[in-house]
Amino acid sequence: MFKTLQKQLIATLMLVATTSAHTTLAQEKSHEAMREAFRACHEELGIEQPEPGQRPQAPDDETRAKIDACLKEKGFESPAKFGRSGGPGKGRPERSASSGVQ
Repeated sequence: MFKTLQKQLIATLMLVATTSAHTTLAQEKSHEAMREAFRACHEELGIEQPEPGQRPQAPDDETRAKIDACLKEKGFESPAKFGRSGGPGKGRPERSASSGVQ
């Protein structure tokens, strides 16, 4: 009985490891495909990329709608947000002069 349980445990662990590896590989491919679609949409729409070392600017509503439509045509959902989250009014409290270390 112990040998049977041991074989079942080994088979289960091998299945989990294989499934995990395939899932990770699929996620990496999916992420890279999304990045390629995003780059292609920027190129198609003539959106200039920032110079190396410069931060990208968030697109205006019209440009974002065009990017969303382009990504949808390529079979991808657009990201929920562009740029960095947080900051005043975005779930993070505003800092006052009296807060922090003095």
